[in-house]
Amino acid sequence: MLNAMLRVEFLREGRSIRLPILIIFINSILAFMTILFIFFNNESTQVGYYAGRSTFLAQFLIISTFQIAIIFLLMPFFVSSIEENEESISDHLLMIPGIVKYYVASKVYISVATSLLVFVSSLPIISLSCIYSGLSLMKMVRLFGTIFLLSFWSSSIAVFFYSLGGKVFFSFIRTIFAYFMFSFGIILLLEIIRAADLSISSSGEISAAVRNLSMALNLLNPLTVYAGYYGNVVGNTGYLSSYFGNYGVDVTGTTFSFLYYKLAAVFCGMTGVAFLYMSVRFFRREK
Repeated sequence: MLNAMLRVEFLREGRSIRLPILIIFINSILAFMTILFIFFNNESTQVGYYAGRSTFLAQFLIISTFQIAIIFLLMPFFVSSIEENEESISDHLLMIPGIVKYYVASKVYISVATSLLVFVSSLPIISLSCIYSGLSLMKMVRLFGTIFLLSFWSSSIAVFFYSLGGKVFFSFIRTIFAYFMFSFGIILLLEIIRAADLSISSSGEISAAVRNLSMALNLLNPLTVYAGYYGNVVGNTGYLSSYFGNYGVDVTGTTFSFLYYKLAAVFCGMTGVAFLYMSVRFFRREK
């Protein structure tokens, strides 16, 4: 049984014209990219260049990475549209004990469902690149899991800042800032710490404390979840190997690839749950 708030959200979003327009727009971009790749491969073949599996694999990674990037670009707008529609309703929710958690959960459900609907609608396009690259169906399942996890993570953060109350514009700015700090902010912070550690180190090596700190903080970085997806598709750790190599961490082992990426996914989900709890706990705190 759907709770009443979630049922209202499903009906409202289902009747909105924004969702089909969004699906058409995103799929048009993906279709244009796919057609562009096909023309590129044909032209390359005519001039004697062989478009092998690696070429199609790179195209699949570009398209799938674009789909993942869409989550972070559009999630604040998804939550913002829900918040604007329900601003008059939410004022009366605090009068009903226990209803806030259903209200918050319904906004997260709708935001995640919208992201997954966009992904499902683009399956015919991305499956074409998947088939040409010779990837198995499990790679598509892995992509679906990555999109679901990052959708939950990003929607929980967005719902938290919008649930605090206040102006919608400031909630949007705080959401974008949180996305940046959890992703690139962690990388910049660790680079500053690494540079400072090297400047005071007599041996010219990274200390064990900085190395362990980099491992711990990157568990909170959603880009680590993406790196796990990238490594699963390509078959190697890729750029993450070079990144952690700067901290003296060997990531080429099978144990690291299996455990660290899975642990990062767990922490990503736990971060989303923590923001959901804070959304209920600090609901309309700034209003």
